Amino acid sequence: MKNMYRVLMLVALASLSLQANAGSNRIGNFALLDHQGNSHQLIKYGDSRAVVLISTSAHCLENIEKLPKYRLLRTTWERQGVTFLGIDSSAQDSLAEIRKMAELHHFDIPILLDDSQLVAESLGLTKAGEIVVLEPNRLQVLYRGGLDIDSQRARPEFKIPARAGTSFLADTLTAAVARDPVPRDGTVTAPANGCDLSFPAREQHASHVPDYATEVAPILEEKCVSCHIEGGIAPFAMNSHMMVQGWSPMMKEVMMTKRMPPAQVDPSINHFLNARYISPAELQTLVHWIDAGAPRGSSEVDPLTLIHPPQSEWQLGEPDYIVEVPAFTVPATGVLDYENVTINLPFAEDKWVKSVQHIPGDRRVLHHLLSYIVPADYAEAIVEGENDSYREFLEGYAPGKDEAVTYPENSGMFVPKGSAIQMSVHYTTFGKETVDKTRIGLYFADTAPKFQYSTYSLSHGGDNIVIPPGVADHRMSASYVFEDEVLLHGVRPHMHYRGKNMRMSVVYPDGTRDDIINVPDYNFAWQPTYRLSEPMLLPAGSRVMIEGAFDNSQYNLGNPDPAATVHGGAQSWDEMFIGYFSYHKTSN
Repeated sequence: MKNMYRVLMLVALASLSLQANAGSNRIGNFALLDHQGNSHQLIKYGDSRAVVLISTSAHCLENIEKLPKYRLLRTTWERQGVTFLGIDSSAQDSLAEIRKMAELHHFDIPILLDDSQLVAESLGLTKAGEIVVLEPNRLQVLYRGGLDIDSQRARPEFKIPARAGTSFLADTLTAAVARDPVPRDGTVTAPANGCDLSFPAREQHASHVPDYATEVAPILEEKCVSCHIEGGIAPFAMNSHMMVQGWSPMMKEVMMTKRMPPAQVDPSINHFLNARYISPAELQTLVHWIDAGAPRGSSEVDPLTLIHPPQSEWQLGEPDYIVEVPAFTVPATGVLDYENVTINLPFAEDKWVKSVQHIPGDRRVLHHLLSYIVPADYAEAIVEGENDSYREFLEGYAPGKDEAVTYPENSGMFVPKGSAIQMSVHYTTFGKETVDKTRIGLYFADTAPKFQYSTYSLSHGGDNIVIPPGVADHRMSASYVFEDEVLLHGVRPHMHYRGKNMRMSVVYPDGTRDDIINVPDYNFAWQPTYRLSEPMLLPAGSRVMIEGAFDNSQYNLGNPDPAATVHGGAQSWDEMFIGYFSYHKTSN
């Protein structure tokens, strides 16, 4: 009951973002990456007495001169429970310039990257050098102004007496640390000096609201409709302007907190074909249109009404062979062990699979499925995260990973005659009995490809995982050395409900290091294999690494029980720590 109450309270706090403009001192929840690729969400700082957000800019000399003062301010207040973050909302600054500024001036405060400027707009920031003090639980602005001392000025309405040598900022932080914040209907304000921020997109959209038919609908069609369609995996279909307008407040909330589009990887590291990137300009168009009331515009035709679900479940046409997974009755309630199923394949000759698609019988109960090519009648049970020389990973179904997969050019999955397909199937109940009849479609190559496509599971799991209760940043790592030269095509981090983030990287034989992918805000409900636009060549002797963290605190909305000590295991409330690397060797 306590856990349910906690979740309801946090959801209610998140929903306050829908009222972002309800009052000048109330704001919406938001999430941003910092200049090092770490994720920050305001309500997850609920244990902080206050969050001090400092507007910075790499092109503002006046701001740069104050960086030492900001560090000193943090030294004074951080030990009293105040969190300090920078935020760069300048339209001029690049990531490289922000990182250079932080390095040259030893500015070790995380700098949030507000490249869409939408968070600055919601906070009312106008200058680099402006400081905003936030109360993260009530999503309230306590203070807005600068650093300068403003002595001998009383503000009795905010319980600030007149005394020399102090400032409104210091008095606001004193009140926040004492849990005696300003009234709900007021914000302490003071002058702020610094470089003015320009908001070109906001000005453009203020004079010309984005047009639904020509500017908004095309973004939705490209980024959203593949899931938000009749019969899709999303909770509602974007099939008309009326539907989108009705859901528009929630759409803004999930974009501002980076819950949508899903699979938001760090855009500064590599490029992935299926990462569902959304640009700052696209975010500005959507949010400014929503803020304007999501108007219909003058177009006679609603573009979203012209989009229809695909005619066939099979994205690549009818498969060459369909594997029928035996029907399985999933009860209404209860906990189910993983099902291990082996089906002998009837092929009289060797085959090469070039594409594969999994179609779940009932998405409500099939959580995930892993399929392997094994010798006929192979009976050894599958343990997720372990590698077996007799078993070659074919593909899998998981949340966010239900599209057809085609192996890279000149590669495929070898299926010798006398083989079988083995599956590990994880079902979950949802309150109603149902029958699942999943199918796997195999598409064969006309000619044998040159390379065998493989996947290595790098794991630090099982008994090695022990996550203490309430811990918000329990870190783990693991590594593996490739003995042969390989061409890396895809990666997939895998954790469960407490998964927080994972970074995958490579250390080359010469000691240099490259990041492969950074998933800064891991989502258990979205686990695709991220496909590199340009494969990475890993010389023989390259060490791949996975580094990540678990969040077992109350601020992890998906956490089943923050009071539990969590161990490694197969069920979702247990944990795993696995990085999948999909590749082929460069020589046979």
